[in-house]
Amino acid sequence: MLSWTDALLPASSLAIAPQIWPIGGWTRRLSETTAMVPFFVQFKCKLGQSYAVANALAEAEIASEIYSTAGDYDLLVKFYVDNDTDIGHFVNEKVQVIPGIQDTHTIITFKAFGAG
Repeated sequence: MLSWTDALLPASSLAIAPQIWPIGGWTRRLSETTAMVPFFVQFKCKLGQSYAVANALAEAEIASEIYSTAGDYDLLVKFYVDNDTDIGHFVNEKVQVIPGIQDTHTIITFKAFGAG
């Protein structure tokens, strides 16, 4: 489970604060000692269920970012888990159980490129 500090920041801080976890329009800074691993999941939703799935992910407070997309998948979602969390189990037990999901495609990333 995640350990949180008490600091709440507005969601607009995401662009300048790299270790931020968004929660319902507000964000909480993760403990500096918690090593987090990012990964993405693409969602193919049952017809007419994209908004319901996106809302369920937001309400579950397990996703960092949720985007609607065009193409083969309906949603692209970014997650962070503790370094010792098994991503396959996390997706199977916390993500794929959400009603309205038809298929998922998990993308595990290795390195973020950019400034800094």
